[in-house]
Amino acid sequence: MKIGLYGYEGAGASTLFNALTGQNVVTGFGGDKEKVHIGTVKVPDSRIDRLTELYSPKKTVFAELVFSDFPSKSKDQKGKSLGNISEAKSVDILALVIKAFSDKYSEEEVDAASELEMLLTEMAILDLEQIERYIEKQSKVGKKDPQIIKIMEKMVPHLSEGLSIRTMELSESEVLAMRGFSFLSSKRALAAINVNEDKVAEGTAGDILEIAAKHGVMPFVLSAGVEEEITSMETEDQEMFLDDMGLTEPVSGRFIRAAYELSDLISFFTVGPDEVRSWPIARNTNARKAAGAIHSDLEKGFIRAEVFHYDDIIAVNGVESELKKLGKHRLEGKDYIVKDGDILNIRFNV
Repeated sequence: MKIGLYGYEGAGASTLFNALTGQNVVTGFGGDKEKVHIGTVKVPDSRIDRLTELYSPKKTVFAELVFSDFPSKSKDQKGKSLGNISEAKSVDILALVIKAFSDKYSEEEVDAASELEMLLTEMAILDLEQIERYIEKQSKVGKKDPQIIKIMEKMVPHLSEGLSIRTMELSESEVLAMRGFSFLSSKRALAAINVNEDKVAEGTAGDILEIAAKHGVMPFVLSAGVEEEITSMETEDQEMFLDDMGLTEPVSGRFIRAAYELSDLISFFTVGPDEVRSWPIARNTNARKAAGAIHSDLEKGFIRAEVFHYDDIIAVNGVESELKKLGKHRLEGKDYIVKDGDILNIRFNV
C-alpha cells in the first residue's frame, strides 16, 4: 500500500515522514524542497513474530507500506500547491499534514480547521479542472463516452461547491468507471493533525472533526517533532516519553493501524520451513482473490485452500496434525471469505 504525505509549508510533513520511516530528510534551509522522498516501513505484527518462532523459516516477510513525502508549497500558490500531481495520483491513501501547533518561528495564527478545508477544497478544484478539460477534449475530437461523460457531469456540481468526490453517492459501476482518472478528492484520506507535544492526548477539536466529516476524511492526532525524536531513542526511553504523552506506542504503529482501518484491510498468512509471510487484503475477500495476492497463477488455477487460524495453531503449539484431529484444519472453496489471522495454503493447477 502506498501512502502520500502532503502539507503546506511548515505543517511538518517531512518531519512526520522521518518519524514514520526513520529517515532524516531535510527540506528546509539547505534541503531539497522539490524532491519526492520515499521510504518503506514494515508493518509490525506480533503474530508474524510468533509464527516465526514456531516454524523457524529461512525467511520472514512482513507486509510493507511505502510512504512518499511530496514537496510542500506555500498556501499562496493557488492551484499550484500540490506538487508532482501525477505521482500523488499513484498513492492509495493521502495523508494530509495539517499545522495545529504554535511555534516561536511564526507569528501566523494557527487555524487548523481552515487549513484542512483549504487543502481539501483545492484538491476538489483540481479534480473539477481535470473533468472540464476531459469533457472539452472529448467534444473536440468527437469521441464522447456517454457513460463517462454522464458520471463526470454528475460530479461537477459537487466539486463546484469545493466538496470531495469521496462524499458522493456513486454506484459500484460508477466508481469502477472512474478508477482510471485517479481523482485526488476520491482517494481515501487521513488528516494528520500536527499539534504541540502537550496536546496529543486531548484528541481532535470539534471544528476539525466537522471539516473531516464533511469531506470523508479520517482525523489522526500526532506531534511530529517529538515523534521524530522518539524514533531515534532506545526502547526504554521511548516508552518513558510516550507515557508522558499518554501514548503506548510510537507514531508508526498508530499510523499503520489507522491506515489499515481506513482501507479496511486485514492480514492472512502463509507459513512453512521456507517462509512465513503476511499478506494484506481487503476485508471480505474470497479465497480465490486472496490467492491472487500471492501470485496471479494461484488465482487462475485455484482449486482449494487449506485453511486454519492463527489462534488455533498457537493453541496447539504449531502442531498441524493436532489441528486436523480437532477439525480446525479444513479445505475451503473459492467463495470462502478469508478472515483476519487465517493461514492459507493454496492448492492450484495451471
